[in-house]
Amino acid sequence: MTNITNFGYHVQKMGGGTGSALPGMFQFSQLNSSSIQARLKAAGIDTGSRQYKAVIRQMAKDGCTGSMFTCVQAIKNLMKNYNARGEWVEPTTGLTGLLVTDETGDSYKRMIDIPENSKEKMFEYVKNNYIEKNGMADGAGKTEIYMDMYKQMDKDDRLAAGWTLGEYRKAYSQAFVSAIKEVDPAWTYGKAIPSGVLEDITRELVEDNLKKTDSSLARASLNIQI
Repeated sequence: MTNITNFGYHVQKMGGGTGSALPGMFQFSQLNSSSIQARLKAAGIDTGSRQYKAVIRQMAKDGCTGSMFTCVQAIKNLMKNYNARGEWVEPTTGLTGLLVTDETGDSYKRMIDIPENSKEKMFEYVKNNYIEKNGMADGAGKTEIYMDMYKQMDKDDRLAAGWTLGEYRKAYSQAFVSAIKEVDPAWTYGKAIPSGVLEDITRELVEDNLKKTDSSLARASLNIQI
């Protein structure tokens, strides 16, 4: 999941005991004062919009407390990350539905149907990490698999789809580790994998050995018969 936490609007107090801030800065606790609201509106910010309210909620969630400083331009810049409905927009793809909010909570942690091509790509990604890198994944290419899947999902299902694909990824990895340790019980990540151990393991074979629950996948058996 993309990390959207932005602390660019946090400015530490400067100067002596009472503290001071750069010109144009104001304390977050002053946000609703008439003078600050007037400055926001003069800058073209609709303080009654969902877009503005979403930004202020996110700032508070990220730890911007009343004693911290921000400015009109910082708020305006952050508003570019949200659409008129107050939905966070993923900057590289323009997709919505990928932000975990207080309203979302942990409800997205559930198994749903996802595209077969996404599972196939993730299986090949995990398998190649073991064959080519002895299980030492560097993450290259994984984000693209998730983003490609998100484009195929309804926005309300994207978080759950990401959770689901993550569960499949863990299951694939567990299957490869189990197969390797059947041959070399002392194997650890980074150690060379015995030749040919993984060649005949397919996604279908792994998934036939999975037990699906509402929120996770588990291996029904620790032994994969090739």
